[in-house]
Amino acid sequence: ADYDAQVIAYDCFIAEALFGLCYEFVRPGEILLDVGIGSGLSAAPFARAGLRVSGMDFAPAMLDLCWAKGIAGDLRQHDLSQLPWPYAPASFDHAIACGVFHFIADLEPIFGATAGVLRPGGLFAFTTKWPTAPLAPDVPFERQEAGGLAVFSHTPETVATLMTGAGFNRARQLRCFVGPELFAVWVTRKRV
Repeated sequence: ADYDAQVIAYDCFIAEALFGLCYEFVRPGEILLDVGIGSGLSAAPFARAGLRVSGMDFAPAMLDLCWAKGIAGDLRQHDLSQLPWPYAPASFDHAIACGVFHFIADLEPIFGATAGVLRPGGLFAFTTKWPTAPLAPDVPFERQEAGGLAVFSHTPETVATLMTGAGFNRARQLRCFVGPELFAVWVTRKRV
């Protein structure tokens, strides 16, 4: 219940940065899927811009918080690592995943599932945590423990390979700090 307040107290504005990098590519009336929507913080600016928001999250309590805000018209309880996703192919104009991927080691299935539910030309914007030090070329991520949770920092090379393999082209990238941690905001487009 305190999630939104904690994000603000931590001076985390990565959702706003993600929206800002996407703004010129989205239009009112388009349909956005928020992968790991949580309480809806990342989807809220898109909803205010006139996009129709759908979202999925594994946590019923987070979905309840999001539903109470009126951000999304379609919310589904679903673990995004469980395939297939509960959506029809090519049913969304755009997708976002903000503050989610640093809790997942293997992102390849998620990139593929996202490509499957997006229409050609659609945006896929997401965030990743940057490794604290350079990694060997064959090491895709750094694993750390934080508050009893595994946290994964994916290398930019790994992310670029996953994007390309799933049919996305990079449109924008921004590195930014959230507290002492370095994150990347990626904006990609599904190839036509």
